[in-house]
Amino acid sequence: MQGINGRITNQLFLAVPKISVSAWHGLLRRGVGVFLDKAVSVRDFMTDVLGMDPNYATNSVPGLFLNSAPVDDWREERVGDGDEVGMSGTMPGLCGIALRRSSPIRAFRPDLVSHHDKDERKGGVAKVKMFNFVAQDCFPAVLRNGVIVPAKSLLEYLDDADIALDGCQCSWNGSVVDSVRLRELLSDAEGEIELKMAEVDV
Repeated sequence: MQGINGRITNQLFLAVPKISVSAWHGLLRRGVGVFLDKAVSVRDFMTDVLGMDPNYATNSVPGLFLNSAPVDDWREERVGDGDEVGMSGTMPGLCGIALRRSSPIRAFRPDLVSHHDKDERKGGVAKVKMFNFVAQDCFPAVLRNGVIVPAKSLLEYLDDADIALDGCQCSWNGSVVDSVRLRELLSDAEGEIELKMAEVDV
């Protein structure tokens, strides 16, 4: 079965009870892949690709990084295959103020800023990491749209976060499987999988 980027062969869909869905926000802290049809601006990556409300993206995500460098001009900086975007809420102290997007004291970090490079960016898979309340607020939309994760990393996260999956509805490549069988499939799978998740009432 062909996945969202043409290279992913295994797809996992999880219907997770609302009472236990919050355990999944930590996956975005570790980082997940997101497929891009084409390169987009950082702002469009946040709103169009990840599904953030534009007002939320503008006002609640001052910590914005592209390949570990602070982003100021988020309408011009481009995200494409192989890039990594980091997002966080307000960071403490003078350092946090200096690193936030379009900081009034950004002159203190002239050598630590994302610049528009001349390389032509293309579509593919970009990695996103979210921290603090940004991960908690935004993970449902991101996982609902679909992310790319190594199968072994997902299995590791299930163990680290003590997620049993017993109350979840699991589908592997379109076939319903139970939680025990799913763990076996993740253990045997090579490379990355596409993960989509939805909240359900129980």
